[in-house]
Amino acid sequence: MRKSLDTLYLVAAWAGALCVLAICGLMLTQAILRLFGTLIRGADDITAWACAAAAMLPLAATFKRGELVRMGIFIDMFGDKTARWIELLALGVCSAFGLYLSYWLVDLAWTSWEFGDRGQGLLPIPIWIPQAPVAVGAIVLTIAVVDEFCRVAVGLLPTYVQEVRGRHAAGDYSGEV
Repeated sequence: MRKSLDTLYLVAAWAGALCVLAICGLMLTQAILRLFGTLIRGADDITAWACAAAAMLPLAATFKRGELVRMGIFIDMFGDKTARWIELLALGVCSAFGLYLSYWLVDLAWTSWEFGDRGQGLLPIPIWIPQAPVAVGAIVLTIAVVDEFCRVAVGLLPTYVQEVRGRHAAGDYSGEV
């Protein structure tokens, strides 16, 4: 199960990276085509949709690596037992928000698919297509938060804390800059 979850987080992160690569490729192509007096129809729409996907898809991997802002400064002020309960509370609240967000993003994409909504820009593709990766990113992030909640509930140290401590042990404090 652990390997499957870690693979899910990694695949989502790579999908986000591919979105960034696609944005780069599209913008470079646009710049070159401008020299010849032509443009790609709907490039701005595609870029905006890829930006949304690139923002959401890698969040789970980023969270698991301890690279998102969290309550560590506050939690570290308490002893281990109290800190564990605060961590559980924070992860529980984040899990609830993640479930709420995931539900409504999936509902938005599903409703767009049911009604056949199309993009309002130059590229009138079905709008559920760019909405789906955003919903998937929210779902994967929620899975990661619930995963950490379960780890802390059974008494394990959160993965993101282990990752940060590992980087500090190696002398890497770049995350604190």
